[in-house]
Amino acid sequence: MSEQPRKPRNTTGVGGAVVRDNELLVVRMTYGPSQGRYMLPGGLLDPGETADVAVAREVREETSIEAVPQGIIGVRCRYTERGTDTYLIWQMDYLSGEPEGDGREIEHARFMTLEEIEQRDDVVYLVSYVAGKVFNGGADVLEYKTDYEYLMPGATPDSWKLFM
Repeated sequence: MSEQPRKPRNTTGVGGAVVRDNELLVVRMTYGPSQGRYMLPGGLLDPGETADVAVAREVREETSIEAVPQGIIGVRCRYTERGTDTYLIWQMDYLSGEPEGDGREIEHARFMTLEEIEQRDDVVYLVSYVAGKVFNGGADVLEYKTDYEYLMPGATPDSWKLFM
């Protein structure tokens, strides 16, 4: 029996740009196209979760770092035969913790300076690009707007959010 092709799907992912002492938090992936290379910590949104909540959860799960999302600094969108993938890049404030990989998806987590990121060949290009913008003042932040109230039955400030 022949295998049926997978139906294309749309996914939304998040990545956290967490800076501590002039260094960016990065993780070495154990799977996928970035396997063995450093990427921003992150992952897919879970059902019933907003993007800001997802990025804080993913950073914590993958690295043991507690960080607070401040706003969106980038949106990467791509499509392949498998579907469309939208990735929201968040600027995050470091709160606490020392980086350590989760042992499943992440084999290593650490902070790197911009100079180190630019010199290594095991860092994905997106991380180099984002780090350059973050450390050189070129990352504009779309912030959470607390004066926005979407009035719809069942809507709450936790379930409806606007970033501008």
